[in-house]
Amino acid sequence: MIRNRFIFFFFISAVFSFSAQKPSVVVLGVGHSTQLINDNHQPAVIRAFIDKVKPSAVCIERSPEEFSRNDFYEFTYEQQYTVVPYARKKNIPLYPIDWIPSETDTELGFGLKDLGVPRFARQKEGFLGFTVFTEKSDFEDDLYFAEKQDYINRIASWYTKQSEKTSLDLPRRLFLYRTFLQSKRIQKVLENYSSADTVLVVIGAFHKHDIEQNLAEQGYTIVQPSAFGRLSQPDIKDHFRKQDAYAILSFNLLGMQSQLMKINNTLVDYAMEQLGNDQSNELEFFRIRKSVISGKISPKQAQAMYQSLLNRVGSENWTWTGVKDNSRIDSYFDPFGNLSLKDRIRLEIARESMKLSQQKEFKNQIDLIDQGLTSYKRSMLHFYIEKYLK
Repeated sequence: MIRNRFIFFFFISAVFSFSAQKPSVVVLGVGHSTQLINDNHQPAVIRAFIDKVKPSAVCIERSPEEFSRNDFYEFTYEQQYTVVPYARKKNIPLYPIDWIPSETDTELGFGLKDLGVPRFARQKEGFLGFTVFTEKSDFEDDLYFAEKQDYINRIASWYTKQSEKTSLDLPRRLFLYRTFLQSKRIQKVLENYSSADTVLVVIGAFHKHDIEQNLAEQGYTIVQPSAFGRLSQPDIKDHFRKQDAYAILSFNLLGMQSQLMKINNTLVDYAMEQLGNDQSNELEFFRIRKSVISGKISPKQAQAMYQSLLNRVGSENWTWTGVKDNSRIDSYFDPFGNLSLKDRIRLEIARESMKLSQQKEFKNQIDLIDQGLTSYKRSMLHFYIEKYLK
């Protein structure tokens, strides 16, 4: 009897000892690329938050196979352009924990071999279309939006609501399976750390709550990001980088956001302010483009300013484009994102010429752009000109 009690208490203490050795987990749910449209999510905020957490490791939303090839989703600005380089700079171990289905499975389920490859021309928005933000929450949510109850409830309703047609329910089912396997991969990472450690997971907000539930059931302590408090403006400013500014300007002033007139002018002004001493032709281009969008200059004035800038531009190019596939003319947010700086200026001259009904000048500028493109890029360029150059 005494022996049985000893064994029982030894077992219980071993269980508690094992539990006590488990690290804490912080799951920061993010909006993909909202860092370029929401000043509460900007890249400097993400970096400052990482410094607040001081994680022993960071888990990111990419599968191990793709990560080993330095291959990322094109729209996850927060991963490849913010979290990954910053963690490497700080010597924080990185772990890719995403899961993606095989080509055979995606072709069977969706008729596509690779869910990351867009069609010849992207749709205005939506799956494999251009990334755009139009909701008020996209621009105003704070960094900790994904832990709030109204967001959790909304996600939970999506998790549990089966499509009326079972044949259309694959995206939801696949998402649930993917999120479950993400949590399992995170758990494998956590097994390498102790109670003295905190592991940070940066992942799309839709995945956050389900991952947390899975890990909590395994005895892990979940620490909500808001527990680390508000980030100070000096901290954020200290973590701001030149590339952040140019990425913010590109996303707002060149892509579909400008087509829809859904620009975060406060963030754009802040980015320009941070680049105040930069005398680059690239920044001058963005200043002209912003004046055009805001209606501060006429098409004739814009045309003249672009032409003057074109005469000064040499071989320099963009600081950041977001282009993943260099065989295409577009990026994930901009129909013309893979044009050189010089050709983009020509395109804007063509745009202003069209407003002035100067068809000869319009054609001349497009012909000059065409000369440096492959036939595939030319076809894509002319499709997008017809659809979006207004």
